[in-house]
Amino acid sequence: MKILVIGSGFIGSSIIQRLEAEGHELQIFSKTFKNEIHSQQTTGDIFSFDEFSRTLLWDPQVIIHTAWVTALGIYADDSSNYQYAQFTSDLAKYVSQTNLEHLVILGTCAEYGPQSWTSSAGITELNPISLYAKQKVLAMNSAKKSLQGSSVRLTWARVFQPYGPHQDTKRLLPYLIDALKTGKQVNLNDTSSVLDWITTRDIASAISWIVGHDTPVEVDVGTSIGYTNVELLRHLEDLLGHSNQWARIAGQPPIGNGVTLVGRDSPLFVSGWLPSDGLNDGLEWVLNS
Repeated sequence: MKILVIGSGFIGSSIIQRLEAEGHELQIFSKTFKNEIHSQQTTGDIFSFDEFSRTLLWDPQVIIHTAWVTALGIYADDSSNYQYAQFTSDLAKYVSQTNLEHLVILGTCAEYGPQSWTSSAGITELNPISLYAKQKVLAMNSAKKSLQGSSVRLTWARVFQPYGPHQDTKRLLPYLIDALKTGKQVNLNDTSSVLDWITTRDIASAISWIVGHDTPVEVDVGTSIGYTNVELLRHLEDLLGHSNQWARIAGQPPIGNGVTLVGRDSPLFVSGWLPSDGLNDGLEWVLNS
């Protein structure tokens, strides 16, 4: 299958690796060239749609759009969210007039906003708080409108808490690993919220499943098994054999609330896909990479 992947970042690179292993013919459009990618690569700026649209002359059957601002500390309210949303809207409008079969766009669990229970696509009401989440929702609605009545299948895949090798060192999991390995004291800003941690290789598996199976427009990509950050720390300490800092933190007053977790009745699970990694499997993969 001819697949155009937009973006080769933290999640995009895992999707590319999976699709390459499955034997698909890939074209990658990204800001930077990466030596570890074996498929054909084109570098450019998606904010110049005329420049990007030349890639579509390759006539892909499927487009997987993974590009968005994700830099920790700035992504939530960065003005580039407007540009990414506009590109996504322009992309959907453009492909509605082509022979494209399937457009897959990565959304985010942040679209659900604060929840007190699990979330399921198509059932749970969206409640975006940050600019990042609001522009994701705007882009999704625009894509739905543009593709309504066209022959192009749309999938909006909301990714929950991703982790894997080579993650931004400022993210929580790399921070915890570094602190434990170097003997630093761990500090957590959130100790009681429940989060759905999913490996990038399971995310890639889910996207591959979506490409090959009939799934609803909106799906959630997660595990349905939640952990607090304190529980995450405990698992890491057990695997590394380090001191029990989790006990010190667990004894403090709870900070944070809410549930960011995929419901067991989520459409992707109902379609037959399930993640392969438990938390310990995923953490061992990261530690050994």
